[in-house]
Amino acid sequence: MASITPRKNKQGEIISYQIEVFRGRDSSGKKLKPFSMSWKVPQGWKERSIQKELDKVANEFELNCKAGRISIEKKTFEQYAAYVMTLKERDNKHKTVFRYKQLLNRINAEIGHITVSKLTSAELNSFYLKMGKKGQNKRTGGGLSPQTILHHHRLIHAILEQAVKEGIIQFNPADGATPPKQPKHEADFFEIADVIRIREVLLKEPLKWRVIVYLLIDTGARRGEIMGLKWSSIDFGANQIVIENNLLYSPDIGVYNDTPKTHKKRTINIAPEICSLLKLYRKERLKHKMSMGDLWTDTGFCFTQDNGLPMYPDSLNTYLYQLQDEYDLPPIHPHKFRHTHASILYELGENPVAISKRLGHDQVSTTQNMYSHVLKESDKKVSNDVAELLYRNTNKKRGKTAK
Repeated sequence: MASITPRKNKQGEIISYQIEVFRGRDSSGKKLKPFSMSWKVPQGWKERSIQKELDKVANEFELNCKAGRISIEKKTFEQYAAYVMTLKERDNKHKTVFRYKQLLNRINAEIGHITVSKLTSAELNSFYLKMGKKGQNKRTGGGLSPQTILHHHRLIHAILEQAVKEGIIQFNPADGATPPKQPKHEADFFEIADVIRIREVLLKEPLKWRVIVYLLIDTGARRGEIMGLKWSSIDFGANQIVIENNLLYSPDIGVYNDTPKTHKKRTINIAPEICSLLKLYRKERLKHKMSMGDLWTDTGFCFTQDNGLPMYPDSLNTYLYQLQDEYDLPPIHPHKFRHTHASILYELGENPVAISKRLGHDQVSTTQNMYSHVLKESDKKVSNDVAELLYRNTNKKRGKTAK
């Protein structure tokens, strides 16, 4: 049973109670430091109400101690975050964990010294406000964007939620904090005329780059998924490619190959014209491989450096920026082709489930939320088509009858 000790002020008035629960003994028989908590007496309460509430708090505390939901350790946020990162490393991709650690550098500098159990929502709000002030973004000199601040908030919330789960704290202070709202951004995509123009100028460019960009346009795949494509993942007979790799870069380990974002591989049909282009490109690469001799490293990737090693994913962005400047094209980045592909599919009236599957999204709602603006336009078209069928055609027939 919990022991309860009153604490008095200089005037002899009881201001709080210390509640302790026995933890057991160590191997030598010595008593371990007990679980403890302090309960402050609310002002103006009568003795009967105080005793009733005190018994309730003490009983709940004892039950939580026995259930293993209370920790004796008083870890700082930084110490506990380091522990949570070991759990994240087990279940998340390297890129995700690396980003978490980057965010923790700023988080720990601000709240890392605070004991987890003493961290408050107000302290988190102060941190969020500070991040939005001038000078916080070292690159621009301004404040951090609402989206970046939200990334910090979500990581803090996840760490503290683990603390709630383990009984270290009873309430997640991040739930009571108020991060900035993230402004909605519509997916940026090309007009069809722009896509045709880009395809035309690519006819003057090296075959490797032409094939990469054509695949981005034709499949809607992510940059790393195309850069990570292997010859073994292409079925030339069926005009299909299997998306099962994702080529990425991290400052701590360099270029590395991972599974796709959702951990699932997917098969995508490609146009026969793209398949023919891939065959032509394969012949070119085989010739180059022979000319390199012992300097060639066979990695199996379709798109490589001159020595056969995988390309740096950012080299595609660099190339597209150069292409944009040379031919006076609209702003180009790899993901814009993905958005364009999805927009075209929606405008063609394709099934949302099929679109989501082709893009490699875990849930259809993810695709629909991302391309809500396109869905609105498609809905307008559907509405007009229905009106044309039900009302305008009927009016035309009535007009003919009247004649």
